[in-house]
Amino acid sequence: MHQFFKSILGIFEPFRDTFIWPGLQQVGEFLGTHLLSGMIPAFFIAGAIGVFLDNQRITKLMGSKANPFIAYPVAALSGGLLTVCSCGVLPIFTGIMQQGAGIGPAFTFLMASPAVNLIALTYTYTLLGTKFMIWRAGLVFFSSIFIGLGMKMLCKEQPAEETQNIVIMEDEDERTDGQLLTFFIILIFIMITSTGVFDPLIAKAVKSNSPSKLLLPRIGIIIFEIIILSIVCKKWFYKSEIILWLRKSKSLFFLIFPKVLGGIFLCGLLTIVFNLPKYIKIFSVNDFQGNFIASIIGSIMYFGTIVGVTIVTTMRDYGMHPGPAMTLLLSAPAVSLPSILALVPIAGAKKSAIFLLLVVLFSALSGFIFGSTF
Repeated sequence: MHQFFKSILGIFEPFRDTFIWPGLQQVGEFLGTHLLSGMIPAFFIAGAIGVFLDNQRITKLMGSKANPFIAYPVAALSGGLLTVCSCGVLPIFTGIMQQGAGIGPAFTFLMASPAVNLIALTYTYTLLGTKFMIWRAGLVFFSSIFIGLGMKMLCKEQPAEETQNIVIMEDEDERTDGQLLTFFIILIFIMITSTGVFDPLIAKAVKSNSPSKLLLPRIGIIIFEIIILSIVCKKWFYKSEIILWLRKSKSLFFLIFPKVLGGIFLCGLLTIVFNLPKYIKIFSVNDFQGNFIASIIGSIMYFGTIVGVTIVTTMRDYGMHPGPAMTLLLSAPAVSLPSILALVPIAGAKKSAIFLLLVVLFSALSGFIFGSTF
């Protein structure tokens, strides 16, 4: 994957000495590290949600009329199974919204999924310790629910009949819930394999941590999973349904991905303006000003779910207080300028702005509360 990143970045080499180079460098890094491993599998999952998961299953758990004591915890916890960034979760969020999920649970899912997952929690424990890991999980759970409730209170619920481009296969559907669950589990396994979750196990098998030696086994596992997926699709789905799935995934890709790239390019340019180590003194104490600034910066910059832990660890080594550090751990993976720009055509400018504001406020408040325990 590192070599793929270098080859992508080489395309932009003629612009190295121009002012747009940081933006192009950020785009090249994203394409080389996230396109194949995170974004593309996410679009296939989103397309599958839109085609194979009928709105009765969605609305039963996360619909506008569902029991909120079930809908919001399910939305906050279900994203923990996925290893996606703030941009990678957008296709899945779109599929959920189009299938009739309530605005509150849907935005709860949008906040929680990139902010915390099993891999991110494990990495947080490794670099920052048990206290950071437990508090991060709890704060994401509760803040995402409150953000979802805030979205429901401040924004109108979109009637189910107004949703567009919904493809539902619920009439004469002979598939069981177990078959659908198996299908989606395979898709999720393809995603988490491509993101390198199983690399530690592969490293033990090949007795090497060299990226070049890990890449081929990882590709081999993905090919095996795709073969299993193909067998399942041939046995349980009609050809017409598979075509609809691929078309749905393609339409979501062209709807969202160009906006993501544009936002990442702008983030690269903003790295020149916001030099975090230079202003580290602002975050040396646990006050609301420092947490609020950390939340704003985190919500603008593009930090991957896993990479963000490394960045926060580095910032702590330079003197960042645990409070603003936690704030950055919450806001940075949850939203970014690219994800908000891509969210606008999906949810509208008003909902996107309110969601961004709520993430900034609740992340800052959560970080302040956590910092007060030190």
